[in-house]
Order: sequence, then structure tokens, then C-alpha cells
Amino acid sequence: MQTAMVDLNDSEDRVHEEGSRASVDLVEQAVRGDRLAFDRLVEPHLVVALGAARLITGNESDAADAVQDALLSSWQALDRLRDPKVFAAWFRRIVIRSATRFVRRRGHLVELNLEIETPDAPDSLEREFDLRQLGRAFGRLDQKDRILLTLHHYWCLPVAESAQILGLPEGTVRSRVHHALRRLRAGYDAEVRL
Repeated sequence: MQTAMVDLNDSEDRVHEEGSRASVDLVEQAVRGDRLAFDRLVEPHLVVALGAARLITGNESDAADAVQDALLSSWQALDRLRDPKVFAAWFRRIVIRSATRFVRRRGHLVELNLEIETPDAPDSLEREFDLRQLGRAFGRLDQKDRILLTLHHYWCLPVAESAQILGLPEGTVRSRVHHALRRLRAGYDAEVRL
């Protein structure tokens, strides 16, 4: 039985290594000007990037513009990427910065529109109401809290990677995520009381 586990782990490592090598190859091709390679490189990241930008900016239009801006920025800066293996983290950082710029330009945050499909069950109306309350509470958080919670809970990044993206010590990120969650809970509780 133990041998099967080792073989399974070896297989997973090979798949990860092959995926990583393919990503490195795509980065190298894109740096040489191959736009199709760049498209294949970023395509797996676009849905999550758009969702994260939407959480940060608070609306679909700004999120789409922020991701478009991030795509252009990453295409233009791809030759400065030191380690092609970290493309995904590098691209996430560009998306976060782009979405942050859009929020700063707008000067205020709008209500987060959570469009989550739920089954038509008896509690679906209650669930939709809860999601709207959570969306309003999230929309009232400041930009730094929204970014932290997006990295930690939406992208499920480890603290070390979030710290690297934000340029902060890991302990600071842990503390700020904790406090951001407390503020989100307080905002949600206030929504429930209304």
C-alpha cells in the first residue's frame, strides 16, 4: 500500500513539473513576441483574475478594465519577469495593483454585486438575502481589507505569498487578515440588524 502512495505522489510531482515546464516555455515564447503563447499563458488565470478584480473594485465594468490593464501591463513587462516559474504569482500581483488603481481613480467603493446561482430551494431566498448583506458589508470595507480578504479567501493564497505580493511581513498579513475579518463580521452584523 505504501508503494502505491509513493507512485501516486511521484505521478503528481511529474504532472506539476510538466505543467511548470509548459508555463516556462510559454513565457519564453511570449517574451520573443508570440501573442498566442501569451494568450495560452494567461487564459487559465483570467476567470479568477476577473473575480478578484471585481471583489476589489466592486463592479463588473471596472473589474474588466482592471484585468485588461493588467493584461497589457504584463505583456509589456514580461521580459522583466526574472523567474518564469512564478508567472501566476507575478500576474496576480499585477491584477491587484491594477484593480487598486481603478478604485483610487474612482475615489469611492460601490456595492459588491454577488451574482451566485443558487438552487430554487426553500432557503434560496434567504441565502440570496444573506449574500447581499455580506456583499454590502464587504463593499464598505476599505480597499486594504478588500485586497487582503481577496488574496486570502478568494485566491486562497498562503500567507507567505500574500505577504510577498503586498510587500509586508507575514506576521503583519496574518494580523491584518484577522482584523479585516473582524471588521467584515461587524459590518455583516450591522447589516443583519437593519
